[in-house]
Amino acid sequence: MLALLTWAGAEWNWWPLPLFWKEIIFFVFFITVVIGYNLITIRRKQAQAFVQFYLLSITLKLVAGLAFVFFIIWKTPEEAKGSAALFIFSYLVFTMLEVVFLVRKEPQ
Repeated sequence: MLALLTWAGAEWNWWPLPLFWKEIIFFVFFITVVIGYNLITIRRKQAQAFVQFYLLSITLKLVAGLAFVFFIIWKTPEEAKGSAALFIFSYLVFTMLEVVFLVRKEPQ
């Protein structure tokens, strides 16, 4: 849905489409899935340490994302604003989905 919204906004000339838009969305999606899966596993095995691992996962996701965005901005500096904005927007969307999933998912 996020990829469709990004593409549609560029097609209707609402904003320019960054060169690496697919990579940005895939990166944030992939890292969210990996961290979400690990958090579910930690929640089942070590429920008392879940909050610390969740805060650590947010920090690691942000640091990895910043390194990724830095690399993209270094490769295409003329698209820095669009790439950074897309990263921030997709980070917020996927983090909200992760939180909803973690709150609704019952540990088994």
